Amino acid sequence: MLFEKITYQDDFPINITIANVKDYPLHYHQDIEFVFVLKGEVTLKNGSCFYTLRQGDIFTNSGHEVHGITSSDPNNIVALIQISTHYFSQYFPSLSKACYRTYTNKSRTGKHDKLQEKLLTILLQHAVKSSKYKSACTYAMIDVIKYLEKLFNLFAFNGNVVINFENNNQITIERISHIIGYIYQNYAEKITLEDLAEIEHLSTFYISHIIKDYTGMNFRDFLCFARVEWSEIQLLDTTKKISQIAHDVGFSTTAYYEKYFKKWFGCSPQEHREKFMPMVKSDLHQEVLISTPPNKAIKLMRQLLSSLNSQKNSTSLVNSLKLEIESDIHDKPLCMINHKLNLEVSFDDFMALGYNIFSFISQLKPCKVTLISEKQDDSGAEKLKMLLEDAGFTASISSKGDARPVSKSAVNDSIVMPMVLLRKWLRSAEEWISVPLRDCGSSEHLLTGLPSLLTSNGIKKPSYWAYQILSSIKGNLIDWGKQYCIIASSDEKDPWYMVIAMNYNDDIIDMYTHETTIHQVKGVLDDFKDELDLNVSMNLSPGMYTVIKYSMLKNHNIFAYLSSFDFGSESVFMNNAPYIIHTEPEIEIYVDDVRTSFNINFTITGAGLQIAIIKPREDSEDFPDMTSR
Repeated sequence: MLFEKITYQDDFPINITIANVKDYPLHYHQDIEFVFVLKGEVTLKNGSCFYTLRQGDIFTNSGHEVHGITSSDPNNIVALIQISTHYFSQYFPSLSKACYRTYTNKSRTGKHDKLQEKLLTILLQHAVKSSKYKSACTYAMIDVIKYLEKLFNLFAFNGNVVINFENNNQITIERISHIIGYIYQNYAEKITLEDLAEIEHLSTFYISHIIKDYTGMNFRDFLCFARVEWSEIQLLDTTKKISQIAHDVGFSTTAYYEKYFKKWFGCSPQEHREKFMPMVKSDLHQEVLISTPPNKAIKLMRQLLSSLNSQKNSTSLVNSLKLEIESDIHDKPLCMINHKLNLEVSFDDFMALGYNIFSFISQLKPCKVTLISEKQDDSGAEKLKMLLEDAGFTASISSKGDARPVSKSAVNDSIVMPMVLLRKWLRSAEEWISVPLRDCGSSEHLLTGLPSLLTSNGIKKPSYWAYQILSSIKGNLIDWGKQYCIIASSDEKDPWYMVIAMNYNDDIIDMYTHETTIHQVKGVLDDFKDELDLNVSMNLSPGMYTVIKYSMLKNHNIFAYLSSFDFGSESVFMNNAPYIIHTEPEIEIYVDDVRTSFNINFTITGAGLQIAIIKPREDSEDFPDMTSR
């Protein structure tokens, strides 16, 4: 069972395993594999060579190379990245012939750091299940292979160890890569210098010297090395006679084969078979890998990536806040959340919005609707009350004199408001929340600074979604921080979890405490370019979960649209087509198979928030949608 068949799931041509490697018996496969040491140290056997790989080292096992890994540090963490040669050959037709060498026994250079960065990016995208991570990882891997083709498709010998060869002459790299590829593809055939000279359109003298100069051995020795290396598969995977193996790989005599085998492997073929056959992977000798928890792996990968980034003298990077949160869903709740929404509407709202008003109200799920009337005897309010009650809502009429005093601030129209509201109400013991549905007055000026949920012509403000959340959730607040909160359902028969991530600074929140103009709000939001990278781990029970993630960002709302016109008269077209203006949160839905713990990532640049709803697979359709119906 020396041959290991790799299967790829869900049309994703990459397999990634991050684990503590205790023992990975000898095997080979057709596909390319990266062994990336994230922590500690392991010993890797590849062909005739043994390598000690330490943190940051990357070794590339090409197809048909016999290799295995043993632990030389009990606390090692290794990323094994396997890629489908069949899939990626559509972009790189000669991929099956590639012989990449990414290991160096010298200090790692800039190109090695760049390869680390590229692979760490793929590992993080895969681990945090970012938006469209499969396609993102696939395209990033294409970029990695291009990088390998350019800089790592060349090797040399340092003593008896095969290493990556450092050379900046691209023409030379391409020529020697062609030569090595041809020899490895046709090793069992009779190959001469004349054959190579004709293929490369060079003299035999030049071919001879380029092989010697760039691999460290002459043409004949290099050809024999390739044959010996290929012979190891038959030695460990079959019971063929040594003489038959020698003939199969291209040697004219068994003695000749044994001479070169001993030169590279340090023993005879038969001795090698006897020594390493017990180390071959089989049904009784499987790999021993201890999977690394996602949150631990992500934290380690981010540390490595940050270390690489810190070495770059770049002043263009914005401030980045990286948070790792491990939340125990069984902890005692901080408080209960059970707010009731009182929605204030008027007959003018009905006249402006028409029967669409019932859709807006329905999505908000208010416990009651209060009709604000200009006078005691208001037939319009009475008519609307009847319509609301017929639609199943609890409605009452209140005179305008009973309405709350209203203060104006441009913050009420911006992305700041949902963060203010969630910060305020999620930990509040107050039961009732009252809010007007629509800005009163003419639709000539869409941004009024009033604390309503809709503009005068019916475009949803960012605060609309915050009130929808506050009205819908009945649960327990189980975790709270400046940038996040975690909520769990209080109904054991209907389990769900909600994670809210918010990116802001004190200047943004402080705007709510005083009246601000639209230009002041715009200036503060434009100046805030910081990034939040939040990873949350929760100890959910194993199983399948549906994840619905909503993103409300600073550039995707009515305030941002109008600010692009500098809040001028060009925005008048929005009055004519309010329902074409898309201000709903961006939505992403995926299914996560939880084995050990649930892990989710939030990445926000600039002011904004993301909300994830997590439900067991069979119940996921029951949770309210935050989009229009």
